[in-house]
Amino acid sequence: MLPSFYIGSLSISTYGLCVSFGLIIMALTAFLLGRRYGILLEDIVFGELTALSGAFIGAHIFFALTNIDKLSNGIYIFIKEKRDFSFLLDLITVYAGGMVFYGGLLGGLLFGIIYCKIRKINLGMYSDCFAAAIPLFHAFGRVGCFLSGCCYGIESEFGFTAHSAIVDSCNHVNRFPVQLLESALNLIIFAVLLYLFRKRIMEGRLIALYLIMYAVVRFFDEFLRGDEYRGIYFFLSTSQWLSLIIFICAVIILIKNKKQRVK
Repeated sequence: MLPSFYIGSLSISTYGLCVSFGLIIMALTAFLLGRRYGILLEDIVFGELTALSGAFIGAHIFFALTNIDKLSNGIYIFIKEKRDFSFLLDLITVYAGGMVFYGGLLGGLLFGIIYCKIRKINLGMYSDCFAAAIPLFHAFGRVGCFLSGCCYGIESEFGFTAHSAIVDSCNHVNRFPVQLLESALNLIIFAVLLYLFRKRIMEGRLIALYLIMYAVVRFFDEFLRGDEYRGIYFFLSTSQWLSLIIFICAVIILIKNKKQRVK
């Protein structure tokens, strides 16, 4: 693994680099697709920045929810034992400082909808452009996860052994490269959505189709995840339950949309 590298005395995070590159590629892709509908570059850029704000908030909220028992217990100790605020700050950093992709995705979608409402942009056309761009960004992000050693896979004879991953439990154990698998599957989703966009198939509904496709991918690749910070409820992880909910909601949206089009 390669969590970071140096340029002179400057340390560069490979995860941060992959995410940054992914964001640039996502914006460029959305802009190129958005030219079909006459969407301005400024709306692509500011819309993405707005969505990123929502993604940042949502990702941290969902991470806190996966640690709600530990977080609430820590707050109870903080109040009961009258600890100082450094204790509370450490508590929030540990149990709310991480990020969950689904939380970021839902938060980003919510803020993106708000942006379209404020700017009076056609939500269906706008979301079509980003539906194809989001999995492309996610593919770069998962490569960053692999290089840094987070979101790692189960122990497996097929895979890689890390010695410098940022998560200690990932080191010195041969693990399945689930991050690279998810990256490849995101590229396939991107290719499918790009094809549909270019053929004008399912216009205005591609974001719902993306949610369905990614929910299926995430549900099954969770079985290959080996990290312990995902929460397990009735034999399914938090992300698997979210995948089921998102899948059902997206299918309902497509059905209702189809009925409206028929009418």
